[in-house]
Amino acid sequence: LLVTTYYRRKVTSTLNGKDCVDYSNCITVYVNDVTAGTVGSDQTICGNNPDAFTVITPATGSGVLSYQWQSSTTDCTNGFSNIAINGTSATYDAPPGLSVTTYYRRITTSTLNGVPCSATGNCITVTANSVTAGAISGNRTVCSGGNPAAFTETTAATGTGLTYQWQYSLTSGAGPWTDISGATSATYDEPGPITQNTFYQRVVKASVNGTDCFAYSGFVVVFVNNVTASNVAGDQTLCSNIDPTAFSVLTPASGNGALTYQWQSNIIGCSSLWTNIASATSATYNAPPISQTTYFHTVITSTLNT
Repeated sequence: LLVTTYYRRKVTSTLNGKDCVDYSNCITVYVNDVTAGTVGSDQTICGNNPDAFTVITPATGSGVLSYQWQSSTTDCTNGFSNIAINGTSATYDAPPGLSVTTYYRRITTSTLNGVPCSATGNCITVTANSVTAGAISGNRTVCSGGNPAAFTETTAATGTGLTYQWQYSLTSGAGPWTDISGATSATYDEPGPITQNTFYQRVVKASVNGTDCFAYSGFVVVFVNNVTASNVAGDQTLCSNIDPTAFSVLTPASGNGALTYQWQSNIIGCSSLWTNIASATSATYNAPPISQTTYFHTVITSTLNT
């Protein structure tokens, strides 16, 4: 039976060839017709908050319509349960927190004369394109013009269809960031030379159903330890066994880190091997009396991030 139909019984009494007819009361069989309508549509999301499900084709019914949304993390056929919170309207906006692919459907019920009839709507698949950036090995310090050790992966990224892009910034850990050409592996070895502090991060992209989602590693810094030597005054000529004038600083040494000094000497020439002078660890040096031509210089060390 597809439509509401009316019934009655016809009673005929025949006496002496004469028919007399009467009819019973009318019986109405109501057909409570309900269609689920269409809601939509499938989504692939970054993050954890899908867009609200809207009505594409309204549900219809002979009676009063009511709705119950259901969800499942199994598939479009199994594992559905009623959504208790805000799940009884024609539309539904899932709350944030979705971390796995989830399936939704709407049950439409038409209640006519106390009789409920239900229809199950289409299944909506929300695919969670979850991606984590993982972690990369950390800060390092090089001398100016140096080549830092390769950045390795300490925690693997997770997601589907992963690709990588390394970026650098010369400004700060907040960017602006520039893609490093060809740096598309999970790890990266900066070839150098590095002459200024440089920030690096790894961008991880997960691609599902044509939707790209991104996650960003924490940045790491390559600190450059610049050091320039001091300029000290100058050559002297004196008689044997005379105490040279103390060597004074004309231009101070500079560096990014903590500076230390070591004076050295030799008696061969400025290009020969040098020997540390015990306890001569100040910016200036006052040599004792000398009896032969002697060469002096100071080695300045800048120590950063130890």
